[in-house]
Amino acid sequence: MLGPGIQGMGPGMGPPPPGVPWQRGIVPGGPMGMGGMQGMGGPNMMAGPPYMAPGGMLYGMQNGPMGGMSASQMMGGGVRGLGGGVSAAPQAVRPPGGGGADYQATYNVMPASQLDLDARAYDRALLEKGDSHLQLLQALMRVGDWEHALGMLEWLQKCHGVQATNDLDTSRHVLSHLKSLLTPTYTSLYPKGPLGGNVLKRPPYSTAGNPGRTPQALPAPGPELDPLVHQLLEHLGAYVYRDTEIVVMLLRVLQHELVFYGGMRPLGWPVAQQGVDSSKVEQVSKVLSNNIFPALCISYANRALSQEIWDVLELMPFADRAEIYRQGIAACSATPVSAAASTLAVKAFKKIKARLALPDKTDKARKDVIRANAHLLSKVTHSAPLQVADQIMWWAAGSPNAVEPLAEIMKLPNNLTIDCLTYMVLQWWSRLGKNKMKADGANEEDWVTGIMELLGLACRFHSMYSFDLGHVLRFMYDGIKNGDAMDMLLLKSLLSKMTGIEGPATVDPKDAHILCSGNVLQAEKITSVLDRSEKKYVSGRRMVLEELQDGPAIDQQLLVPLAIAMSQQLEYTLYALPTRHIKEVAELHDRVNDTTQQYLTFIEQCIVKDKLLALEQYLSVLPPIHRLISEYGVHPAFAWALWRPVITALEPELMVKLEAKLAAAAAAAGDEEGDELAGLLAGGPGGKSHGG
Repeated sequence: MLGPGIQGMGPGMGPPPPGVPWQRGIVPGGPMGMGGMQGMGGPNMMAGPPYMAPGGMLYGMQNGPMGGMSASQMMGGGVRGLGGGVSAAPQAVRPPGGGGADYQATYNVMPASQLDLDARAYDRALLEKGDSHLQLLQALMRVGDWEHALGMLEWLQKCHGVQATNDLDTSRHVLSHLKSLLTPTYTSLYPKGPLGGNVLKRPPYSTAGNPGRTPQALPAPGPELDPLVHQLLEHLGAYVYRDTEIVVMLLRVLQHELVFYGGMRPLGWPVAQQGVDSSKVEQVSKVLSNNIFPALCISYANRALSQEIWDVLELMPFADRAEIYRQGIAACSATPVSAAASTLAVKAFKKIKARLALPDKTDKARKDVIRANAHLLSKVTHSAPLQVADQIMWWAAGSPNAVEPLAEIMKLPNNLTIDCLTYMVLQWWSRLGKNKMKADGANEEDWVTGIMELLGLACRFHSMYSFDLGHVLRFMYDGIKNGDAMDMLLLKSLLSKMTGIEGPATVDPKDAHILCSGNVLQAEKITSVLDRSEKKYVSGRRMVLEELQDGPAIDQQLLVPLAIAMSQQLEYTLYALPTRHIKEVAELHDRVNDTTQQYLTFIEQCIVKDKLLALEQYLSVLPPIHRLISEYGVHPAFAWALWRPVITALEPELMVKLEAKLAAAAAAAGDEEGDELAGLLAGGPGGKSHGG
């Protein structure tokens, strides 16, 4: 491979003589093309008979490897001329002698077959096949003595440090008995047979939408799970993956347990949620974290299984789901086969990341490249959503500039993956020991910038899925209320990406001189560089507003409390921040002020321009100005700013009433007083207008 490979040792080191076109045949007078080092493969690396360049050495034919590794044809990592070689995108293709405008880039995506996600080959026996203890255990299982079999399973676990269900025959006995225990409850979910539908998928009738019907009660519940089921699952661990049918049965039975015995209610059910049985929720959570998530890693990109898991998880509050995710990551490393599956998923994600290169937005091939990469990423996330979500956070934290291409290819998510990403964002942001500011106290760390960008883009792209925007906003509100001003950076990114409303610090360069003027002129001239009327931003403002108004009672809605907490944080950063650095205080105060103004602009946009929020509805949650100042400690300027949308909306009506009063006063007054009032009504003394 390391032969001379130099074409054209004879005279001429430039292009061919005039009148002689570029070709792959004989080139008189020197090297081929621009000459010089056409490949490092030596003279005899070609697929067919060579040509001879006068004054030079042998030159391979078109179908060969072009003399080895040509600089202009191998820089992309691909192989040109091998009959279908795969290029690691991007591969630069430059015609001989061409350059500049002749440059073309092709973006070839890695085939899905190169994603090695099948970890079943790592499921190897860790116990000797002829072990007498295993034979005794299997004999006890065959005769149905499960009391002593469970004791034997615990004893083997303590003695060998390995789950006895690692043995294939032992796990088959356990899975067979587990199926027999699940069957009665599972059958109750399908009273009309497998084709009759699951009763949990058909909510009871509601008299609100069906006045001619009588309200239907909950379907008849099936039998409660035998406690032996949880004992068997504890010993099975990740090895429950060996029978996918049983995994699906188990997930549907767990959903039955939460609905009928745990007090949970699926979305869309008119029946009110009863008292939640915390012990039942704890049992289901343990099964999901210790059995289901490790089994999902080994199940090789099963999208249907991911959806079955989400059907159970969406019944539970986000706090319980977050605890399941935390324990699920640890459980995936407890068994060798699930740990191998997690490692394979991480390696597959890194392969996608290393080859991710998107064309320009004006390139027509951009959509095809995004779609192909999205399919690859979707396949990996179906196998290991928690591990991929953690890798996404590492990528965003280490390379903030790569966040946007990453968000572009996350176009085919499932609900489980997006919920895991929600958990990872909040877990990374609140991770202990992480300092969010650099040593200078004026700039945030790079990982903070990356997570801010990822959160904003994820909220914009995936709020229609299950990116729990409400819990993200609640998390921000709790942090701001507790004095963490850095949480306002998350809110700033979210508002900018979703609503198109940016803070007052965002200035068009051509309007930079406006910063030297007063506040009124700045408010008139300095506007967002984003077009707020775009459909994506209007729908984003609607989603954010709905989440801020979501709550069973007015005092539990975040629309106004979040604004009050931001105002209080504004005062806290100025007078009570525990630091002696003036620069840090000033920078943080300016950031809080910018985000506060951004949020106030969002409220005014929703009320005055978009008409997404009725004025009466806003007034019902907004305290009077004197209460904002005296009871909540809000600065008077900020209190008036909260009331500005009301004043703006009522201004035409107030002006009409004022003009009517002035007209009536002018009619009732004498001649001189009437002329004076008429002049005031016209706009000033003598009828000259002052512009309102």
